[in-house]
Amino acid sequence: MVMLWWSEGNCFTFDTIVATDGSGDYKTIAEALDAAPKMSSQQYFIHVKGGIYNENVTISDDKTNISLVGDGMGVTIIAANKSGKVLPTPFTATLEVYGSGFVGMSMTIRNTAGAEGAQAAALTSAPYHGVASYYQCSFEGYQDTIFALDYAFFRECNISGTIDFITGSGRLIVQNSAVNARSPMKSQGIRILAPGADNITSNPGLVLQNCTILPVSDFNKEEISSVLGWPWKDQGKGVIMSSYIGDFIDPKGFAPHPEVTDIYMAEYDNRGPGSDTKDRVNWSKVIDEEEASKFTVRNFLQGDTWIPEIIPYYLDL
Repeated sequence: MVMLWWSEGNCFTFDTIVATDGSGDYKTIAEALDAAPKMSSQQYFIHVKGGIYNENVTISDDKTNISLVGDGMGVTIIAANKSGKVLPTPFTATLEVYGSGFVGMSMTIRNTAGAEGAQAAALTSAPYHGVASYYQCSFEGYQDTIFALDYAFFRECNISGTIDFITGSGRLIVQNSAVNARSPMKSQGIRILAPGADNITSNPGLVLQNCTILPVSDFNKEEISSVLGWPWKDQGKGVIMSSYIGDFIDPKGFAPHPEVTDIYMAEYDNRGPGSDTKDRVNWSKVIDEEEASKFTVRNFLQGDTWIPEIIPYYLDL
């Protein structure tokens, strides 16, 4: 076991180490998870050393309070290529999380199926009636990069994709993160948020707070239609607040769904050339501080009761 100290004064002990070169206890993440305790009430820390791990990783629902800690974005990389051509979206993910209390830190999660792979998630975050946190992680995909159910919190992450690349019917807040549109296939456009609803999580919604929303460097904004999102299902909510929005976003802001009528797509206190709301579609909302406060870590996630101390966050606007 190795002690890891954090500059903020927090420390914890690794319970096991994974390394592709054989210098750890296991060579694959799957092996380390198989050996991890079931239904643990204490956090179990797995150090995933730098390297490329070509495997689909599943945190099963009986593997509670697991932490995967890498050596940094772009250093520890988990990569796989399942796609919606043969599987339902949740099961395409490179990392599938069903165990509550999961924490992912300092790594890249990548789906390599490509833009032609249809729905191909990097992450399915679905701890049944549970919670999951992600800190300083990069999630790379195209369509449906992040598929979220139940409660999820992201801080200082990089999320990239094309169509509906932050989607699901859980309660999710992405805070202080980079949200980057990638170049899609010809005839495709960009939709960032695609909120839905189900009978598992009450009052679901997808929230971007103090994020930077920009395209990648080779993105041709003149040829690619880009919107902040669309309503995937009735009763889902999409909120962008206190964020920087680049000039690649169409002034209309959002796209309609022909079969969805119960719509809540909202903006609050954004900045940047793409944040002007005067030409937005007439069914999206510009909300005030009182309404926006409903979508904070404190009020929307009750995050002060479960986000680990090792992850920084702010509770309010």
